[in-house]
Amino acid sequence: MNERQIKMLAESKKVVTEIFEQKVNPLFVFHTLEHTRQVAKAVEVIAGFYHFSEDDKFILLLSAWFHDTGFSAGHIEGHEVESIKIAANFLQHHNADKEVVSQVACCIQSTQMPQRPLSGIDKIISDSDLFHLGTTDFNKRTALLKQELQFYYQTEFTDKEWSLRNIEFLKSHNYFTGYCQQKLEPVKQQWITQLQRKAIA
Repeated sequence: MNERQIKMLAESKKVVTEIFEQKVNPLFVFHTLEHTRQVAKAVEVIAGFYHFSEDDKFILLLSAWFHDTGFSAGHIEGHEVESIKIAANFLQHHNADKEVVSQVACCIQSTQMPQRPLSGIDKIISDSDLFHLGTTDFNKRTALLKQELQFYYQTEFTDKEWSLRNIEFLKSHNYFTGYCQQKLEPVKQQWITQLQRKAIA
């Protein structure tokens, strides 16, 4: 990355950190600064594996950092639209090219469920956002998501209900990059098996 991109990325991390610390309800325990950092780290792993250009890595990392900032508006539904607005305002303030603004918007939009990535970089950000589904972090992350959804929808999930929801979600989910299909999909399938045993116990 060139010096301007490095500076803009550093500034984006600072801005996003402030948003999560000051504007996002702390009861959103899954969509947090920690999750954002994990997505950015996953982006570096996948993009590095495919030897993506520095310009593409710049777009991907910006998208990773801003993709959940829309939670600052206080709602889950449509948070991607809010995230895109926040990212666009930041980029325009820093005189980023229109193409950069457009690509970041497309990347963030591609993380909306159900995921429908259109380009190579869209596929990477989509897989990075759900990277944890195929890792040993799954149990910890899904417990936080359960807590967050119970707060947001003011409801309770029994263990069986939550297991069944997770089975349905994991079965409907597809990784888009060959890297994640090879490295993460087998682990994800193991989680499905474990959840199925739990659901019938």
